[in-house]
Amino acid sequence: MAKMAKKLLFFAVFLLLTPLLAACQDAGAAGDASAATPTPAGQAYWDLVQQAEDAYARADFEQAMNLARQAASINPNDNTSWEIYRQAGVAAAADDYLSRLPTHRYRLPVDVFVRDQVNKSKDWFLIDVREPDEFAAGHIEGAINIPLRELMKRLNELPNSKTAPILLYCHSQKRATHALVILHELGYSKAYNLEGGYAAYETWIAQNPKPTPGPTPTPAPDEPDFGC
Repeated sequence: MAKMAKKLLFFAVFLLLTPLLAACQDAGAAGDASAATPTPAGQAYWDLVQQAEDAYARADFEQAMNLARQAASINPNDNTSWEIYRQAGVAAAADDYLSRLPTHRYRLPVDVFVRDQVNKSKDWFLIDVREPDEFAAGHIEGAINIPLRELMKRLNELPNSKTAPILLYCHSQKRATHALVILHELGYSKAYNLEGGYAAYETWIAQNPKPTPGPTPTPAPDEPDFGC
């Protein structure tokens, strides 16, 4: 009898709890459905994000930045819009730089530089971006040593004028290319690389007679367009 009583009690409790459990499940489902349904502000945010991504895909980087900025103003806590804005900003700067890149790619041939030195026809501000020990072992006369990693900390040593002719060099032109891009992004429009770097300069000096001042002390190839 005791076992039968326990079974009846369990069954009664089960009957009482079943409607309550069902109600809880219905409430939970309703809550999930509500969470899955975006609010007007949330929908506007993701619409703008999608539009920004579309603009980025068609290389309209300025528009992508504007749309991403609008999206971020709606939901500043989501990183999606900020990441699109960052990528579009970098892409816009890169596109601007590359679109204005001349055919000579801001490279000055060694023989043209030597001619400028001999004739004093252009007052180049020379920057050697190699390490101090490399500079001490040998460098072009008149150059100052600003190692590449120190460039942003020593901008005060650069010419005051953003249109001053600046010539960068390292050993083989690789490090100087990084410095060149940075200076152009900072507005130094007349910054150039010495083509081939210090190694090319040493080779040219070793293989050619010492030039003398004159109209054409060295061969005159096609020169960069210094007006660009």
